[in-house]
Amino acid sequence: MANTQAIKSQMRDSILVAMSQYMDAAILDILKKVVEEQFVRVNMEEITTLPAEVTRTIDEQNKYVIQLFCIKKEALREETKYNYLNAVKKLLTQVDKALTDMTDIDIAYYLRWYETRNVATTGKRNLNSTINNERRYLSAFFSWMRQQKLIYDNPVESTEKKREDRKPIDFFEPADMEVLREGCKTKRDRAIIEVLRSTGLRVGEFCNIDISDVDFRTGDVWVRREKGGKHTPAYLDDVAMYYLREYLDERTDKAPGLIVSTRNPHGKMSPCGIRTVLKNIAERQGMTVRVYPHKLRKTLGMTLKNKGYDIGIIQEVLGHNSPTTTSKYYAESTKDTLRSIRRQAA
Repeated sequence: MANTQAIKSQMRDSILVAMSQYMDAAILDILKKVVEEQFVRVNMEEITTLPAEVTRTIDEQNKYVIQLFCIKKEALREETKYNYLNAVKKLLTQVDKALTDMTDIDIAYYLRWYETRNVATTGKRNLNSTINNERRYLSAFFSWMRQQKLIYDNPVESTEKKREDRKPIDFFEPADMEVLREGCKTKRDRAIIEVLRSTGLRVGEFCNIDISDVDFRTGDVWVRREKGGKHTPAYLDDVAMYYLREYLDERTDKAPGLIVSTRNPHGKMSPCGIRTVLKNIAERQGMTVRVYPHKLRKTLGMTLKNKGYDIGIIQEVLGHNSPTTTSKYYAESTKDTLRSIRRQAA
């Protein structure tokens, strides 16, 4: 019976992969349900006398697995899907094997290559954190393969993670924030700065907000979190509300997005577009510190920490799924909190 179920699953997946080039995701999902309903009524037996695998090249096998991943993980965030598949495709450029035959030795070999891949051009190795991210992307993909019963073991799990040195959190000092504000040329620039600062949203979450998601009476913003997919509120303070209203009042378009392009059809700005806005502000101001959207999120976290809020509150405000993530960055005492403790103990 177990073998019959495996054969049915393999046949269903082969049908979906073959038809994916002719159907969109919604129709493909209907086909999947129809096939599964029909397969319930029949028993199947594999014909082992024909060497089916011989007719399929390594490239064809890998293409099949990647296509199957794209079909089954259609709901996965595009950026996440890209990171997983980009890592897998780089792996295949270095290890000429079927994904189903990869071993921990192959993964270790690839990660060593990945560590030194830029040495010839930049003279620098990739950081341990960068290597660990690549390892994490591969592990997620092979874990999915294991769940689909394409492999029995995840070959990445037995490779060791690199040790990462803990760096201080990169956040904007109050003086840096003032320089950023002074560098805003448009009301949209200022709205971007203040909304990101006040809400602490990830840039992807920020870009997906519609005007209708904002309650202008309370300052609540309903956000679909990138990590976990939950809908939770973020908060606009009075300063952020003021500059957001200034920006929205000058707009003449009817587009639903909160922050949109100045050109027709006024679509929502992309994360890349937001990064470019901040980069341009920093260049105009001659700032020497790094300037990027996620730094405003870290700044909110550090502001809350310096004001004495506990890890649970910071976790809730930043939308972390686990307190472990919050503790990793905000558990250690800062200079401000240590000064406060010393004053109280004196």
